[in-house]
Amino acid sequence: MKPNSDIWPLSSLLFLPAHKIEWARKVSKYKPSAVILDLEDAVPTNMKAEAREIAREAIAVLAEAGIAPFVRVNGWDFGGPQDVERITVPGLAGVMLAKADSAEEVRALDLALTYGEGKSGMARGCVAIVPLPETSNGLYEGRALARASQRCMGLAGMVGPVNGDVARAAGFLPTLEGMEQLYLASKTVLDSRAGGAMYPKGSIVGMRIDDLDAVRMLCQRAKQLGFTGAVLIHPSHVAIANEVFAPSAEEIDYAQGVIEAVSQAQERGDGAVQFRGQMVDYAMLPHAHDVLRRARRMGLTATERANP
Repeated sequence: MKPNSDIWPLSSLLFLPAHKIEWARKVSKYKPSAVILDLEDAVPTNMKAEAREIAREAIAVLAEAGIAPFVRVNGWDFGGPQDVERITVPGLAGVMLAKADSAEEVRALDLALTYGEGKSGMARGCVAIVPLPETSNGLYEGRALARASQRCMGLAGMVGPVNGDVARAAGFLPTLEGMEQLYLASKTVLDSRAGGAMYPKGSIVGMRIDDLDAVRMLCQRAKQLGFTGAVLIHPSHVAIANEVFAPSAEEIDYAQGVIEAVSQAQERGDGAVQFRGQMVDYAMLPHAHDVLRRARRMGLTATERANP
């Protein structure tokens, strides 16, 4: 069973330390699509158990504020099962699996969530999974990770100049220009979609936090590569991601025009038609409908985008 897709695609997923409950209470003013309560890197080792309990409270706070609560759990061999046991509570929208290495780990997470959902009186299959491959094997096996569970809604990949787990696993030296990352980022997007997880997310990391031009550039790169939203590390980046991943006025207008032009062509018995100097046909309709569907979900029209 797939999780409820009404909230997808998510434009902005903001990391918060799981043990900072006061941050969760204040984050709604930044309007992130989702918050990822981080039980992994953001929490000191000696505070993991306490952070799990605080995360339970933070999930309720976020859900009440209309923000989708996610939790990044530790790697499956490094405390992940203990994390899932405590944080599978009503309101939880999804789990990001850190250092996802194999399909077996994703299936184990699926089973743990199913048990937790039953124990907490939640609908079976309601919690999504977002695998975060950060090992060389996990990066290589991306499609298998995405296919391992119907809960998987998208892989998370890196877009940015950070010398973290992914860069070390792949062996490249990251730069802001990002040429060395293009293959892996594109592979992550393709692996995700080929595995049935249609909403891959790009982690925007490594730039100076106050360099908002770089944040915008990386978000735009992620969108062009096929990622459907951004995983972010600072509240000031949320508005940028929300803007970049929202359909522009031009995109909405073009999508509407393509649908109308193809519909009129079909009524005339034509399979293709010239529209704004280009030939368009039935194959272009799914993307056009996707653009309009996302615009409707965000309450946008071409006029509203042009006159914010």
